[in-house]
Amino acid sequence: MEVIFLKNNASETYILGDLVSFVQGVNSARAEKQYGLVDVIYYDQASFERDYNHEDGFVEAIAKSSFNDYSLNEGDVIISNALRQATMVGRSNVGKVPSINFTKVIFRDATIDKKYFLYLFNNHSSVKRQKEREVQGNIIPKIPIKALNDLKIPIVSMDEQIKIGRIYIDTLKLQAKLKRYSELIEQFTNGVLEETIKEDENHE
Repeated sequence: MEVIFLKNNASETYILGDLVSFVQGVNSARAEKQYGLVDVIYYDQASFERDYNHEDGFVEAIAKSSFNDYSLNEGDVIISNALRQATMVGRSNVGKVPSINFTKVIFRDATIDKKYFLYLFNNHSSVKRQKEREVQGNIIPKIPIKALNDLKIPIVSMDEQIKIGRIYIDTLKLQAKLKRYSELIEQFTNGVLEETIKEDENHE
């Protein structure tokens, strides 16, 4: 992984709702009557986990989302309301419509980089604290759209955003590789140990 040293640039605080819009997922019981949607394939928890775990690989293309478009494109940013985590939509989930448990993020302009947004929303300590405050006392720990709009986030220059976003994604890639290596080592070790037991049993 490439190591990048960031400049100590001062950040400005923005209200998230001034930079992006949030589109609540569709209630399947009202989909046809309310939105005219039929034969819908919904983006569900399994879909999110596939994207969050990057099972299709890491998204490099950045989709341009549009208002009034309920279906998802590769590179769209989607939030799991229950997990309070965000990810990019992978190619296997293109065309699906988010269910009511998810929120689609619409980027209004180029003020905030998508990968930088993912870093802030998922990992930045200040944003995490704000999210935790919003779910305290709720029976179902999810953040309403009003609270998402009110999140305060630090914005640095676009060059710095791109660098930070790249480091964040590179870190996720490294973590994915380490996880895979760990699984392979475990499989190899278990195989060797089982063969050892079989050999000992054969020698008895």
